[in-house]
Amino acid sequence: MSAVNNYYSADTWGIPSQTFLQWYLVAAAVAIGLSLYSRMTARRSPVVVDSVRRPLTPPEIGALTSDYQAVLASMAILRSAELISTEGKTKQALSAEDKSRLDWFTRTVHKRLGNGKVPLRQVRLMGRLNVALAQLRTTLIDEGYLQRPQDGLTAAFRTVPILAVIGLGVVRLVAGIAVGKPVGFLLLTIIVLALMIPLLRIKRRRTALGDSELRRLKHENSYLSPKLRPAYSSYGPSLAGLSAALFGSGALVLIDPALAGAVAAGAAYSPGGGGSSYYSCGSSSGSSGSDGGGGSGSSCGGGGCGG
Repeated sequence: MSAVNNYYSADTWGIPSQTFLQWYLVAAAVAIGLSLYSRMTARRSPVVVDSVRRPLTPPEIGALTSDYQAVLASMAILRSAELISTEGKTKQALSAEDKSRLDWFTRTVHKRLGNGKVPLRQVRLMGRLNVALAQLRTTLIDEGYLQRPQDGLTAAFRTVPILAVIGLGVVRLVAGIAVGKPVGFLLLTIIVLALMIPLLRIKRRRTALGDSELRRLKHENSYLSPKLRPAYSSYGPSLAGLSAALFGSGALVLIDPALAGAVAAGAAYSPGGGGSSYYSCGSSSGSSGSDGGGGSGSSCGGGGCGG
């Protein structure tokens, strides 16, 4: 009987629960730090930031937020310049002067709209512009504004340190339960680590440079916000496009509500929304900086420690 009592009173792996939990929390903090560092590294601009950069076109500025917002910028330019109708039909072929003042992406949108034999739909239009949108993104990636698309393996690798710590914790948890040790704090720490994995795998569209540039442009052009109801007819097509690029569909609604409704019809996702997909609306994604401390109280008191 005494041998059985000694078995259950012995420390798991010969390491006291409090000591194991303290070192486990240190390992968890290091793993979180490594994962966050990997995430921040992915967001760094792949090119040297020059003091002088070429100005971005309205569709390029829109593409910092989403593919759809890039298209909105071109639609706002074309409608303000009276080059398309309220139904999204091209009114006439572009003149040499039109071609000289329109960026290549807006010219492509004009071409893809065509004569409007079929009703304008967002999904259909976005499909027609797949190649042009990919080219637009590639330019912004090469110039350091957008992140390169990451495959599932790359995103998974970012969480390897945390997964390793979780694996160790699970093994210790099972061993502790087997000998009747309290494991409450260890279980809580494992749960916190597991909850961080989806956050660390969220894909972000922009690099830090892209975020900085978008903030600067919104600040400098705040007068173009649809909330202030700017007179786009006075500002001209280019600034109308810039407003749509920065502030989304609200600008196109002010320019031409019917056209805005037609473009949004059949939407596969919310215009300018914050989806996590790189190729759809992708902006946003929240910060992954959790405290990760999960039960950092070092006191393990009589309750549940680390098995």
